[in-house]
Amino acid sequence: MNMKNYSIRILLATVAVLVSCSDWTEMESIKLNEPDITIQNPELYAKYVEKLLAYKQRPHQVTIVSVDNKETAPVCRNEQLTDFPDSVDYICLNHIDKVSDMNKNEIAEVHKKGTKVVALLDFDQIEAAWKAILREESNDEANQEFKSTNTVDGNVELEEDEATRFINYCQKETNRLLALCNEVRVDGIEMNYTGVDLNVLTTQEAIAAETARQGAFFDAIVAWKASLDKILILKGMPQNVINKDILLECKYLIINAHSVKTREEMSYRVMMASAPGVPTDRFILGVTTSYKNESGAINGELSDGSSAIVAAGQWAVVQSDCYTKAGISIDAAQEDYFNADKIYIHICEAINIMNPTIK
Repeated sequence: MNMKNYSIRILLATVAVLVSCSDWTEMESIKLNEPDITIQNPELYAKYVEKLLAYKQRPHQVTIVSVDNKETAPVCRNEQLTDFPDSVDYICLNHIDKVSDMNKNEIAEVHKKGTKVVALLDFDQIEAAWKAILREESNDEANQEFKSTNTVDGNVELEEDEATRFINYCQKETNRLLALCNEVRVDGIEMNYTGVDLNVLTTQEAIAAETARQGAFFDAIVAWKASLDKILILKGMPQNVINKDILLECKYLIINAHSVKTREEMSYRVMMASAPGVPTDRFILGVTTSYKNESGAINGELSDGSSAIVAAGQWAVVQSDCYTKAGISIDAAQEDYFNADKIYIHICEAINIMNPTIK
């Protein structure tokens, strides 16, 4: 009887709990406290940050990482800016029009460690978007949405030529992206520019036309940099820039070496960029985490299958009499996060090769 009464009481208590639980309409996540060194030993952490800032203020070979940031909140640790190695000098956001609120807030956090954040402005991408517009127009000649007109004598409309239309489009896109840079409050801009071989411009008319095309992109950025005292970095082919004064405004020149298979090829790419008028005291070698290119070949790996990131670090420490090796740049850096032994294993190894005193 006692056991029966006890069982009844247990049953009634369980029913009461279930009834009360029926009123719950939301699930709340449990907040777990994960103490780190900032909490466990704030004095030691402060000394670490002090040494880190002193390191970044000294002359050293820099590390730039580019990330394919998303508009949505990060769901993986490799999407968080604060998870990159502290000794990274610059983080480049590849999509300034898709920066999540969390990434915006993280900019202030990485600033505390001396890391600067820049935005990618890509002339090649702007040009590709314009060509897509032209293809769309050619498929529907009746569509005049993207065509500009001028009024002459008050009543005659003349269609602008394609070159002028591209210049107007490029200026509009560049200014739109600059406005977003102001909104996100980045420290500067990484300008991607491939361009055309200047040796093919054999007439004054061709040179003038290409100068106008480049000016539609560069002029607004250089003016933005001057007015706000921001950092400029050029990525691509500086030898194809007509107004070489623009290069003097750049802190670094990143030379793309995604497809190289040897360290000798890395040096060759930089030598090809060392054209008359190109400053040779600020070269950064641009490599990437491995990926398949359009032809199916693997970029980001040497011929022996080793990481181009590590090889770039090894390349950077060998002095050259012809130019200054200022550091390395790594594209798609977030893909180096996943490793069973250590996160960002190749980036960390390259940094330690270039600057072995940093731990």
